[in-house]
Amino acid sequence: MGYILGVSSGAFGVAGAEEKAQLAGLFKKAQASLTKGVNFVQLDLESLSEFEEPDLEKKMKEEIIDKLGIKFGIHSETRAFGVEAAELDSAIKMEYERAHKRIIEILKWSRKIKAKYVLIHSSESEPFRLLERTTQSCDLVDPEGNLLRDFLNKNKWLLYWLISGEKDDRIKEMIDVVMNVWKEKGMTGKIEKQDIEEAFKKNNIKPQNFFWLELLHGRTLEEYLADRIMNRVQSEEISIGRKYVDAPPETRERVDMGIQRTLEITFTDILDYVISLVQSRDLHYGPERWAYYFVAKWMEDSKDPLWEKIVNASIQFYAKREEKSVEEWLADKKIDPKKLSIEEDNFRMYYELWVPAVSARYILGHFFPTRSEYEDPKKHLDEKEMIFAFESPMGGRGIEEWMRLANPYQYYFLVEEMNKRVGKYIFAVAMDFEHMLSLRIEPGKVIDLLPEDGGKHVRIIHAGWPSTLAPAHLAIEVGSDQQKYLYEMYYKLRQKGFGKENDCYIIFERGGPESFHQSIVALQLIIKCLEKDIPPEKLMEHPEFFGIDITQLASIERQQTVIREHAFDPLRGLISVPEETHGFLGRAAVEKGKAEEWRRERYR
Repeated sequence: MGYILGVSSGAFGVAGAEEKAQLAGLFKKAQASLTKGVNFVQLDLESLSEFEEPDLEKKMKEEIIDKLGIKFGIHSETRAFGVEAAELDSAIKMEYERAHKRIIEILKWSRKIKAKYVLIHSSESEPFRLLERTTQSCDLVDPEGNLLRDFLNKNKWLLYWLISGEKDDRIKEMIDVVMNVWKEKGMTGKIEKQDIEEAFKKNNIKPQNFFWLELLHGRTLEEYLADRIMNRVQSEEISIGRKYVDAPPETRERVDMGIQRTLEITFTDILDYVISLVQSRDLHYGPERWAYYFVAKWMEDSKDPLWEKIVNASIQFYAKREEKSVEEWLADKKIDPKKLSIEEDNFRMYYELWVPAVSARYILGHFFPTRSEYEDPKKHLDEKEMIFAFESPMGGRGIEEWMRLANPYQYYFLVEEMNKRVGKYIFAVAMDFEHMLSLRIEPGKVIDLLPEDGGKHVRIIHAGWPSTLAPAHLAIEVGSDQQKYLYEMYYKLRQKGFGKENDCYIIFERGGPESFHQSIVALQLIIKCLEKDIPPEKLMEHPEFFGIDITQLASIERQQTVIREHAFDPLRGLISVPEETHGFLGRAAVEKGKAEEWRRERYR
């Protein structure tokens, strides 16, 4: 068990013209480590068509693995490579199906060519907050790929919750409540939404108006019911030729019966409307949000472990980032710790707390399929041969914190749950500090929050100068503050199991050609000290970490020798005692005309 140092190949699509020939396909990319001092390379996959390269499987085995002794992993498609990558956390039916088929293809081919891992960005889907401005198809699915219509019919209580805030069918009770309000207000000639709101509140009826405001064109359910009643009253008044308040009792009774019938039809219609809408191809602004709302409530009610763990993890992270206790942070956000529910406005509007849990549940659904038409991706994975890892995406400028599932502390629990279900370590966490910093996620805080043995799920590190402006991919200079920072983070992870139970990969993600040499040396020195378990505060006792070694130019021993030798240079030629310039060994070299060669080689 230990650390395997590697480099990334780079992507053909973003390479300069002079470098493209070296990155034209996976076979060429696999040769990227030849002159870099390592024998592991992460291949940047830019298209499924790269797997169609002639004789690829044979060339990778015979030329790369057997002859050159190079091993490799696959960084799957990402928008960073200019690819329209399939998103595993999408609730759009077409996208869900496309993502599943694509990940199966990637895993199948990666295993064929003997990759050691496949890595994807945890989520690059349109941020949840931006969905309200994004036009999408309303054809939705649940996390298992079932039609959302079927999911709602199977979990009818979700529709009742939408109507009344309860799991039970309270529609008849709600109609009675509204009719009682009408009988009180009818003789005034008008019923308003406030009248129904007050009555609902007295009867503990809580329609989920964050949903209805959108589906009912900006109206709450109470306002919609009041409008339907008044429309019916006005229609009846036209029919009878007089105002309701002026009509005889028997006429008003007949109108009341019509109003009750309108309410019955209204409730039936709006529920049918929800069912039909979520399975239509109509375009709407962000219907994916509806699927996320329903699945969030379903997870909450079923006490899904991903819901409870990821929501709590999110709260802990934001509290730690603001240097507050969880209790203080929740109080500051006006969130009741006993009501971490989608129906609570303050909790629901803080999307960063719960959207990651739903995103994770959709991803899990792909890897544990329950429908026969979805192939099981796990059959292509193996604990020793090829694992699957999730990495934070890069932060979008202006929406740094809005990605659906970006924090390793959140998707750590997805990986933990998936490994627990399958009974072995085939899923892993990958950490990229540059990506994390670009998302305003401080690596140190994430590592501190991980469980005491949480490092065992971290199998891949993308190493590089820890810049906040991704993608920087700058060199790590030997002896730099950045090298020391990386060591401190890796050491923290090691204390929690990173690299102690399984082989782990530390991959320098390249920038330009000039970034390789220094970075590889810096990482080699990091690994050397890491394996010796040298605490960061003791690094000054190990000058080799900073590149200061007796065999190297900057070594302390070498510098002391040079200083001693030249201590009397200012006096040269001023004293009568014969000067010893060359020493005993150097004298022989001078006599043979080799003085210059001796001078250059004397300390080697």
